Amino acid sequence: MNIKFKKFGLSPDDIQQMKNYGILPDKRTLQSLSKAYNSINPSIEDIIEFQDKLGFKVDTDYVDFLLRNNGGVPSKVRIKGNKIVIDHFLSFKSDYKLNSIIDIYSDFQQYGLPIANTPSGDSIILSSDGKVRFFNHNIFSIDEEVGVIANNFLELLEKLY
Repeated sequence: MNIKFKKFGLSPDDIQQMKNYGILPDKRTLQSLSKAYNSINPSIEDIIEFQDKLGFKVDTDYVDFLLRNNGGVPSKVRIKGNKIVIDHFLSFKSDYKLNSIIDIYSDFQQYGLPIANTPSGDSIILSSDGKVRFFNHNIFSIDEEVGVIANNFLELLEKLY
């Protein structure tokens, strides 16, 4: 598996490049994306405390991923076997609330843990059984037609190309 992850948000270099091209987002979004880029990785204690609230243990490979990367934009974005594209993996906690698992979890808790977003606004969910599923925002539910995307988080990463 040869995937790299870029931090989610806008780095100072990204902001400068956008300024050079005259394509900056509004001030609030710019500030939020800058803060998101500077978000710190969670501690194992943070994750253990959150798991207690979840009521299920999170896949250890996913926990390792959060500790190492805290989400991010993968270098490979398409998932083999379907037409799903991942825009970015969510951060455990972020100043940009729409990218923060602990801030948006309550919207998904009956389905599992949101771990990634697609460019079209759908979500990738890690279910309590460890399987990875597709949450369709148009029907506000797991899309049963898509079925199980991967049997676990590591398999999801292995399917990215």
